Amino acid sequence: MLGSSVPLIIILALATAGVLALVVAFGGMPGVTRAATRGFWCPVQGRNVTADFDEAAWDGKLVSVRSCSAFMPATAIGCDKACLRMKRLQAMRRTALPA
Repeated sequence: MLGSSVPLIIILALATAGVLALVVAFGGMPGVTRAATRGFWCPVQGRNVTADFDEAAWDGKLVSVRSCSAFMPATAIGCDKACLRMKRLQAMRRTALPA
């Protein structure tokens, strides 16, 4: 009886080790990001802006702002980065052309 249960124990141990390896490999790397550029209406600045973000590779969540066209130079971000807390960035708005 004991001889027939040994392969099952080995299979369960290997499966557990595999699951733990996946958790360590993918769950332990929340800082994996990719660059993303978005154009949107900034309610704080009250105008259309283009910003470069770090975006989480796994779920597409915006993690940090690299640069924003609302500031000079663009890397001198001088706001509280409310765009990172928005569920969705607002679409760019059509503005009147200068006369």
